[in-house]
Amino acid sequence: MHRAAPVIAVVAAAIAVSACSNDGRELRDPTFPLPPTTTTSLPPGETLTTVPPTAAPILTLVAPWPDGAVLPARHTCDDADISPALTWTNLPAGTVEVAFTVTDLDADGFAHWVVTGIDPTVTGLTEGEAPAGSIEWTNGFGVEGWGGPCPPEGDLDHFYLFTVHALNQPLAPADDASAAEVVEALNAQAIAQASVSGTYVRPG
Repeated sequence: MHRAAPVIAVVAAAIAVSACSNDGRELRDPTFPLPPTTTTSLPPGETLTTVPPTAAPILTLVAPWPDGAVLPARHTCDDADISPALTWTNLPAGTVEVAFTVTDLDADGFAHWVVTGIDPTVTGLTEGEAPAGSIEWTNGFGVEGWGGPCPPEGDLDHFYLFTVHALNQPLAPADDASAAEVVEALNAQAIAQASVSGTYVRPG
């Protein structure tokens, strides 16, 4: 009689466990309470407005003709052959020097004008002039300064790229560097660039 009591207790415990496992509930480990969530209440009638981050201004170049349009003849070898007036805005922070190039993409990047050493306070080019203190390199024609578009007669339209380059350190090419080498160095070193294109075909 005295030995039956433990047996009865064990059986009762087993029945209790079986009942808990069969009633649809799962036994889980105890969990600690989560920290309270802090919320901010707005005054009645007000809504929370999220302001998106402001994008940095983009360097922009503006020419007297629409991008991709035919170039005015006065800037070519068939007329006055003078450089155009152009302006730019939004030089990036840290710009210490500005440069300007004009290349013919249909003639393997033939350089018509390469100007370096432009002060970053300058915001454009006056027609027919390079900024004071700047350096004009020998162009693809072998002449220092501007050499306007002058494709062979009978060629299809040539595509010209006018580009302003922002530099965060002075460009230091060799004194005898070719115009193409200076353009290559500018493209590699610039921290920002902006371009305007134009086309030209010689009459005839």
